Amino acid sequence: MENEALIKDYKNEIINLINNHLEEKDLHLFLDKYHAYDISRAILDLDEEIIKRLFESLPNDFLAEIFEYFTVEEVNCVIDYFSRDLVSKIFTNMDLDLSVDLIKGLKKKGIEILNLVNKTRRKQILSIMKYSEDEIGSFINDSFLTLDINVSVKEAMKQIIDKAHKTDYISIIYILDNAKLVGYLKLKDLIVARADELINDILETRFPKVYPEDNVESVAKIMQETKESSLPIINHEKQIIGVITHDDLMDIIALAEEEDYTRFAGLSDFDNKLATTTVFKSVKSRIPWLGVLLLLSMITSFILSFFDDSLSSSAPLLAAKLAVFLPLILDMAGNTGTQSLAVTIRYLSKNDNIKQSVLVKMIVREIRTGLLQGLLIGVIVFGMILLTNLSTKGFLENVDYIYAFVTTGSIFIALVVSTTLGGLIPIIMNKLKIDPAVASGPFITTISDIITLSIYYTISLAILLPLF
Repeated sequence: MENEALIKDYKNEIINLINNHLEEKDLHLFLDKYHAYDISRAILDLDEEIIKRLFESLPNDFLAEIFEYFTVEEVNCVIDYFSRDLVSKIFTNMDLDLSVDLIKGLKKKGIEILNLVNKTRRKQILSIMKYSEDEIGSFINDSFLTLDINVSVKEAMKQIIDKAHKTDYISIIYILDNAKLVGYLKLKDLIVARADELINDILETRFPKVYPEDNVESVAKIMQETKESSLPIINHEKQIIGVITHDDLMDIIALAEEEDYTRFAGLSDFDNKLATTTVFKSVKSRIPWLGVLLLLSMITSFILSFFDDSLSSSAPLLAAKLAVFLPLILDMAGNTGTQSLAVTIRYLSKNDNIKQSVLVKMIVREIRTGLLQGLLIGVIVFGMILLTNLSTKGFLENVDYIYAFVTTGSIFIALVVSTTLGGLIPIIMNKLKIDPAVASGPFITTISDIITLSIYYTISLAILLPLF
């Protein structure tokens, strides 16, 4: 209850304020005390006619701040209330990367708006749109501060004060020498520096830089490792063309985790937006891996039918006994394989250029983990089988002990193999420059089923069949 009281819902306040002051020219001054996100949530609850009148009365730069908190679907709902010319002016005042995201998402409507954006801004937007989602260039933020290397601290402070109110990111100032990036300076260091010092004397020259073609996840790792709040994005002439900030880093990490999760679930290009995802798109995203898994499952079915034919004619009772604990063995082998897979993928995704010796240690660790897990689970299964037979028959025969031993041995071997495969497959894929997340949970489970079935029935038939 205390937390709920601390989090105040401003939506009703904003709606009432808009309704009461809609006709006033300085309405934006009343709204200015609220966060743009809260205003965006309140606007979505207004009637169409009020939204039209509101947008016509608010300055374009103020509207741009609000639009930055709309999703593509929300923008798609409101932009038809206004002329494309007004919307293009709003997009011109938005952060570059956010306007690009909306234009891409709006598709045909986005292109119509882009054609009305002023020529300079349109050129910037098009330069960002050429980069794929996997390239850091698609996240470029052009709202940052620069200084010439030869100015004094006093002059630099004047320039920063003049530019700061129009700039989103001011914590780090980038230093240029003949338009080339040569260093950076933190705002706090500029503030405490002596007025007569030159920027050349206090700048930092050792700092990470990235190119727009660099992979987004690699750049995110650099930011995490260096603890920098922003990174400069430069072209091959060493000119700064934008920055990537911690806000962008959060978006990159969220997208990467979503992508890995969908791949881990055995999905291809998956769109989680309910409004744009049709049944056909859902099927299209799922069917590729389902097809692969179907083929692998057919191998499983073939193995089962092969052993079943052998058992049904000569030892139907043994076939029934083997089937009792088959689901347990398959499930445990699949679970351990998936656990090993998840641990290995997580390690590989967080570390680059892993040494061969480290990979060997990882595989050895998974083998040892499989051995210990197999031993512990095997002991439990051994006891379960004996207890089950005792409770159903009231006594135990020699064959019951042999059956328990065979099943325990099978599950021990299956767990060791599955755990090893769960660690080995993503490492092999990583070596082949394939995303390890492609080795999805369903994939490793199906592979594990094939191997486990072969182990279980081969050992059982070799030892138990002569006894039946």
